[in-house]
Amino acid sequence: MWIFILVIIIVVCYIYVTYNNLTYLNKKTDKEFLDMDIFFKKRLSLLPNVINIFNSYNLEKETLNRITFLTKDDYDKQTIKDRIDMNIELNNLIDKLWEIADTNIILKQNPIFLNVIRQFNLVEDEIVTNKKQYNQTISKYNKKIKCFPSNIVAKMLKLEPKYLYNIDESTRRIIRIDSNNREVIRLEDKKEEEFV
Repeated sequence: MWIFILVIIIVVCYIYVTYNNLTYLNKKTDKEFLDMDIFFKKRLSLLPNVINIFNSYNLEKETLNRITFLTKDDYDKQTIKDRIDMNIELNNLIDKLWEIADTNIILKQNPIFLNVIRQFNLVEDEIVTNKKQYNQTISKYNKKIKCFPSNIVAKMLKLEPKYLYNIDESTRRIIRIDSNNREVIRLEDKKEEEFV
């Protein structure tokens, strides 16, 4: 009899602790996404300037049209998965634009473009920083809801796996601005530091 009561107490305590842990992780993943999403929105706010500059030089129309198409819907009404997918595709499109900019001497001398690049770099650095934290939290959360026995509690809570912002930053391209008497832009690979 006492053993049965002890087992019941242990099971109830485990469910209670796991419930609290999963609830905390679930809320933390939402917070981590919101932190990263702030910078996604900042990047979106910079895109019209980039599009206008490239349009004025009649460059890369197909890429600009795709960016315009991707960003035409109300961003705030999209699901987290849709926002992440859109930003992954935007990364690739922006990389194409930077490759064009790196080879265009006239564009490199445009002070408006240089200013936009500076702003973009700040936002991109924040996205990389927040991405590390977000992906780490999501990985921990996803593992917890899939592994036995915590997956039983996760099913009771109807928790579903969440989406990683899965892009390899080391393959990204970024424009950096050097100041040696005059401003020069150069294209380089984006390096992502190991998350410790």
